[in-house]
Order: sequence, then C-alpha cells, then structure tokens
Amino acid sequence: MEGLLKLGIDPLSILIYVVNTGVLLGVLVFVLYKPLLKFIDERRKQISDSVDEARLLKEELDKKSEEANNAQVHFETELKKEREALRKFAEEKRVQLEADMAATRTEMMQKAEADIEAHKATMVKEVEADLLNLMKKIILEIVQHKVPEQVIQDSIKDAWKQYK
Repeated sequence: MEGLLKLGIDPLSILIYVVNTGVLLGVLVFVLYKPLLKFIDERRKQISDSVDEARLLKEELDKKSEEANNAQVHFETELKKEREALRKFAEEKRVQLEADMAATRTEMMQKAEADIEAHKATMVKEVEADLLNLMKKIILEIVQHKVPEQVIQDSIKDAWKQYK
C-alpha cells in the first residue's frame, strides 16, 4: 500500500470512488436501466401485437379477396348461363312468331281468296242479270211484241244455260 501512497494514490479515495461508482451504477440501474428495459419490453410487445394483428388482417383480407374472386367467377358463370337461356328463349320466340305470322298470312290469303270468289260470284250474277235484261229488251225490240214475252224470257234463259 505504501507503494501506492508514494505514487500519490490514496487507497481510501479509491475505495470511495469504487463505492460511489457502485452507488451511481445502482441508482442508474433502478432509476434508468429498469424503466428503460420495461419500456423497451412493452414497446417490443406492442410491436409484436401490431405485427400479429396486421398478419391476421392480411389473412382476413386474403380470404375476403378470394371470396370476392370466387363470387365474381360464380356471378360471371351465372350471367353467361342466363344470357344463353335468354338467347335460346329469344330464338324460340322468333321461330314461334315466324310460324304464327306464316299461319296468319295463310289464313288471310285464304280469307282474301274466299272474299274474292264471293265478290266474283256476286258480280257474275249481277252481270248475268243485266245481260238478261238487256237481251230481253233487245229481243223485245226486234220482235216488237209479236211473240209473247214469257216465251222470249224462257228462250233466253234456256240459251243462257246452254252457254254457261
């Protein structure tokens, strides 16, 4: 120890320095280091929880995205089926309408032909009656009432029946 004193180092001062340093380290550990470690651990736990929550949210988002994609594919498939069914329905209706139009056209043509025939028959009867009257007048003028009128009418009718 004497060697230390010759060098100017006091062992008591060294002891006081060591104790002061120990006390300072003890105070710093309790006052600064432990609260700092506690804060760091809490922050680490908070970050870990946030990462776990973010991972769970990402998984949920992935599931929702997959469900949305599946729903979209299902919707597109259903839409295609409905579009095809609608196309078939429209084609069937078109064919049915064409058949109905053809039947209506045929019916109208037959009705028109029947009306034409009826009108033709009526016109022929009217013309026949007009011709009979005209022939009767002409013949009466020719014969100048020398032949009885009933004989002339019967004769005209018989002649007309022969030429029909």
